[in-house]
Amino acid sequence: MRSDAGAPAGESVAARYTRVISVVVVVIVAVWHFGYDSLILVRGWSRYEPAWAALASWLMLSVVQLVGSVLLLRTALRGRLAPFLTSVALLAGIVAVATYPRGAAISDLSWAANTVGWFGVLLLMQRPMRELVALLACTVAMTMAALGAHGELDTHEAWSRLIAQSYTTAGIQLAFVLLARELHRAARLTAGAARAQADRMARQAAEETRHAERRRRYRYLRDRIAPLLQDLAEGRADPGDEGVRRSSAIEAARLRRLFAETEDAAHPLLHELRACADVAERRDVDVTFVCYGELPDVPVAARRHLTDGPLLALASAKTVARVTVVVTAGEVTVSVVADAAAPAAPHAIRFAGTSVLFDKKENLLWLESRWRVPRPPSTSASSTITRW
Repeated sequence: MRSDAGAPAGESVAARYTRVISVVVVVIVAVWHFGYDSLILVRGWSRYEPAWAALASWLMLSVVQLVGSVLLLRTALRGRLAPFLTSVALLAGIVAVATYPRGAAISDLSWAANTVGWFGVLLLMQRPMRELVALLACTVAMTMAALGAHGELDTHEAWSRLIAQSYTTAGIQLAFVLLARELHRAARLTAGAARAQADRMARQAAEETRHAERRRRYRYLRDRIAPLLQDLAEGRADPGDEGVRRSSAIEAARLRRLFAETEDAAHPLLHELRACADVAERRDVDVTFVCYGELPDVPVAARRHLTDGPLLALASAKTVARVTVVVTAGEVTVSVVADAAAPAAPHAIRFAGTSVLFDKKENLLWLESRWRVPRPPSTSASSTITRW
């Protein structure tokens, strides 16, 4: 099961899940940085030291966010590019933390550590988990360093606030990535199970088709050939009788055609006709075989009815036969001219788009089978539109 031209079904489903998650991450990071971070930066502008460094950090992160988002959505965030962009984001975060005023490392003015963590989710989500864990540890270390620089790590309250912030930021980001990977894995497993079930059903359908075909062949042998062989074995049929020899030749040709139906050939119709002609040639009949045009894909049932009439003529030919296959735009015609007896001419039949016509003149029998190539409704509709 492939969704694209050559991708397996499992890969396609997993790729769709990955793309959806990537879009979600891009939206989260964009809303967070351009919305939440911008609001904090504007509201505390006068308190950052210096403010221009905080703004430069914000702009640097904006560039990383835009470049990383585009590359992630294009599935081009590979190689060393992701770690490079992550390093730039981390450097910008360190600069932003350095601009916090005293006592604001964990406050309404602190925005950089959490943002750099989300940037890690954006840039490192599809890379080894250890890289994201290392980045999140760096974001926690950034806040801890800011607290230590301002002498705020001496109280239990500061440690409690640091642990709570790390849990609600780095913990959520890590859990998000773990959940995304689990969804991706579940999608691959589900698609793989669906593909395996489809393969089992296809194999079962193929086995049922082969079993039905075997039953058809056995039924044919039982109904047509077995009675003739039994009559010959028990003396009820005389091998010297012309009618018995003709019936034997017909059933032999049908049996050869039955075997030819299961053989792998580039043109099954020609292969089955040649099998019928081979039976006639074994009786010293001079058979000429001619084909004009490129044969389409003819179903088994249509081939069977298309060759029934020519088979009778070939099996009844005495010394010479000519088989001609003509393919036109919408029809396949098989005709036979042979010095066959009149009983070889069948009744005119029509089945599944197949018709058989014949004519007897002097000592020659002309027989023609035609099969009209079915046209899909869409093809007919497009042809009508073209004519108008």
